[in-house]
Amino acid sequence: MNRLLSPEAKESFLAAWHREKGLSGNALKMIACVFMFFDHMSQGVALNSLGFTPAYVVNSWGIPVLSGLPTASLLATIATLAGRIAFPIFCFFLVQGVLLSGDYKKQIQRLLLFAFIAEVPFDLGLFGQIFYWDHQNVLFELAMGAATIVGMKKILDGDKKRKQAYAAALFIAAAILAEVLKFDYGLAGIIAMVLFYLVCNDRRRTMVMGIFAFLFEAPLYGTVYLSLPLIYQYNGKRGRGGRWFFYIFYPAHLLALYFISLII
Repeated sequence: MNRLLSPEAKESFLAAWHREKGLSGNALKMIACVFMFFDHMSQGVALNSLGFTPAYVVNSWGIPVLSGLPTASLLATIATLAGRIAFPIFCFFLVQGVLLSGDYKKQIQRLLLFAFIAEVPFDLGLFGQIFYWDHQNVLFELAMGAATIVGMKKILDGDKKRKQAYAAALFIAAAILAEVLKFDYGLAGIIAMVLFYLVCNDRRRTMVMGIFAFLFEAPLYGTVYLSLPLIYQYNGKRGRGGRWFFYIFYPAHLLALYFISLII
């Protein structure tokens, strides 16, 4: 049986996140997709020829300098900063999805399948090349994070001696591998997903842990933390919409951005 939680544990887990009002999982994923689209539009090849390129000039604190930028570059930078909201939401629901899935193996397989499907659109949309080996798309990162969480939970739920040490070793190995293979977000993304996993059944602790999980993007005016109030509104329900939309949207929007670059 390829599930991590028993029916009783799953019910308890969902109860911890239940609230009468708020936002469903699919609603939050849609919000993340919108921010991700603007992020990729600002950083990809679609609008670069028109001068819409983010500013990478930073001050001594590592914070981007916005003053004095041309209007087009300023707008692109703002879109990039707003795009920081997307990844924490996807990390949060990666953890939720792995724990609540009836078959975590199929979930990881889906992530890997669409990671390979999306790689060429990712390279075209962001770098204008069919193959760009120095940066792999975020679905590889999410698949690695899912596999890491599954492995850690199985180790921690087992009866081996020094199981915490084995779980920590697995975590460190996955983080290093993500960095070596140049997955989007690298070791920082694996760390963020594992930190969310460690507090996954508590809403307030998730908010606090989110502050530490995304410190690596805090210098970008802290816009990454705008994701936390959104995650706090999660009501524990899936909501309307099919699961395949989010898998298909990722390569589709990247391919669309590349075609836009050809037109303009």
